[in-house]
Amino acid sequence: MMTPSTRNLDVDLTRLLVRMYDERGFDFRNYKTASLKRRVTKRLNALNILSYNEYFKMLDSDPSEYNRLLSCITIKVSEFFREPEVFEALGPAINAFLPVDEGRTLVKGLRIWCCACANGEEAYTLAILSSELLSPAVLKHTKIFATDIDSEALDVARKAEYREDFLTNVPPELIKKYFIRTGAAYKVKNNLTNLVRFGRHNIVTDRTLTKMHILFCRNLFIYFNKELQEEVFKKLDYALSAGGILVMGRSESLPKQFAHRYVQLESDMSIYRKMD
Repeated sequence: MMTPSTRNLDVDLTRLLVRMYDERGFDFRNYKTASLKRRVTKRLNALNILSYNEYFKMLDSDPSEYNRLLSCITIKVSEFFREPEVFEALGPAINAFLPVDEGRTLVKGLRIWCCACANGEEAYTLAILSSELLSPAVLKHTKIFATDIDSEALDVARKAEYREDFLTNVPPELIKKYFIRTGAAYKVKNNLTNLVRFGRHNIVTDRTLTKMHILFCRNLFIYFNKELQEEVFKKLDYALSAGGILVMGRSESLPKQFAHRYVQLESDMSIYRKMD
């Protein structure tokens, strides 16, 4: 396999990251270097390019390559109900927002944010869960915001068509209820797509959303260095209402300075409730 020259690799990678930020506003300068090296090298190998200088010339001649590089760096690995036990544990947490007495509700509707939503599987999973748990009155006022830095991934999410293997964890009765078979794929029905609002958003550089009851941000922090983790978590903490639920990846944990503000709901999962 061809590999780019390792001469001044860190310097060249830094030049590339600065260039991506200056030209497209994609800011990966505080992502973990080892992960970035692997993914950029993978892209160069796919193009049979041996040096960063050669790649810089390609970016000059074909600016659309920036978007392809972005997709390579932000690899999308997901499926519906990925790690089903997480969504099973989330049910009781959502129930805490439901009516506690007849005619009385804690919230009129839920505000849910799926941050770094990739191709939309997780956002639509949250739509299924909400549809199954919430009353029609609460569901009517529930909004799911799904954001990602990658516009091409968002286009896939809005199209809402997925191969059968992406639905492995979805029970047959839910597939029948929320999907339509279209040839070799399954299309999400309108009763789910109408719940989800997709939009491009860079959690590193853009202003955060606010007043969220549930916030999913799974397997994003593993790519950030410690300083960026702390900076981004400030935004997530600001976005989440008191009493709200935060779901992170299994291998991720709260920055130490925020730990006192959250209660872990499951000892073996990164599911937290923000204290009132």
